[in-house]
Amino acid sequence: MAIIDFKEIPKANVANGDQDVFELFAREFFHALGFSVLEDPDRGQDGGRDMIISEKRTGIINDTEIRWLVSCKHKIHSGSAVNVNDEEDISDRIQFHHCDGFIGFYSTVVSSPLNRKFEALKDKYQIEKFDREKIERILLENRAVNKLIRRFFPKSYNKIELKSPSNLLSKYEPLRCKVCGKDLLHRDILDKYEGIVVFVQDRDYYRCNNGKSKYTEIYCVCKGICDRKMESIAHSNGNITGWNDISDLVIPIRFLKFVLAIMNRIREYGDVYTDEAYENLKSIIISLAQITMKRQSENDINRVRSLSELPDGL
Repeated sequence: MAIIDFKEIPKANVANGDQDVFELFAREFFHALGFSVLEDPDRGQDGGRDMIISEKRTGIINDTEIRWLVSCKHKIHSGSAVNVNDEEDISDRIQFHHCDGFIGFYSTVVSSPLNRKFEALKDKYQIEKFDREKIERILLENRAVNKLIRRFFPKSYNKIELKSPSNLLSKYEPLRCKVCGKDLLHRDILDKYEGIVVFVQDRDYYRCNNGKSKYTEIYCVCKGICDRKMESIAHSNGNITGWNDISDLVIPIRFLKFVLAIMNRIREYGDVYTDEAYENLKSIIISLAQITMKRQSENDINRVRSLSELPDGL
């Protein structure tokens, strides 16, 4: 399911002053990724190119520069795939503009015939395609281009902002299902309430210690088959299980209550955790914090860096 709605960018075939927005978005996208824009998008006869960009590649012996011809096709409003007829004479266009390769930048998918055409051209030229899914993945995962979501897709930005991982950590930490490995912090899973955090408790310990709990394992799983598989293992070992919806725990107030409840039980009842369960719990809280905690500003990041440089004890 698409997270970013490319229909927020106006149609490219309606002369209302906004017909160039998709090409301008492409320019900003490649610029943010580190490409140099040699020729900007413009109106009128463009010789089969929307822009020309260059990519510098650093090698052991020397550096090379790749000159790319970029072709933009914004067909999301019709829902049509980009076809062979949409990209004619690719080889001639590459040569005419003295380029080394071709990039197709599309808001929909590529048709099978055009895909085959691209594959045939790879023997002679460098060919890359950015379809809707690839563009969306880069927008969501690459911090250099992440800011473009708010600029070009404001409605999508407002919908995803509350469930977007913050820059709390230097690298995003997924919350994996213990059985299938799926990332339970993915927006589609959060929206559908498909993931849970499970606490495995020693039943005999609870009975013999006046309500004091001993947690032998803490893990995350998908609801349904994955959960039932792990639950059967826990029950066969004489343990009991309790769970929380991950979708609830990424709500800030629910996350805070979750952490405080754990702390309160440790203080009031003396709950204990095995080493493995305790380490898993810490990892889960850290992963959840990426969603529930605010993004760090540049000032925040610089302050943390300066504090880390101070000697211990200060």
